[in-house]
Amino acid sequence: MTTKFFGAIGAIFLMGYLGTFIGWWGIALVAGIVGFVLQIQSGLSFFSGFLGGALFFGFYAYLLDSANESQLSTMMAEVLTFHPFWPTVAIGAILGGLGMLTGKYARDAFGGEQRAPKYRGKYR
Repeated sequence: MTTKFFGAIGAIFLMGYLGTFIGWWGIALVAGIVGFVLQIQSGLSFFSGFLGGALFFGFYAYLLDSANESQLSTMMAEVLTFHPFWPTVAIGAILGGLGMLTGKYARDAFGGEQRAPKYRGKYR
């Protein structure tokens, strides 16, 4: 279970760059594909997409911000009275979580919900 959880976070983080060619919503598409491929429970699916989207948007925002020597973010921080990095991370996290959950539910809708058999003890 934990290998799929961390695998989903890593897949969203690594494949998130492909989503940047589409637009800001590309992370939701990438997370949806990962959620469709991997079979994770609903809560863990949202949480892994949430963390993967937050990590990718935070990393990508840092790369873009350091490329222009933080000129835009300092000007926006003067106008907004807070640093715009955290709302960017929050948007990426929500997009990743909802995208992953959408992919999981799409898989359940098309292929039937996959449930692990319940453990009933040594004797049945």
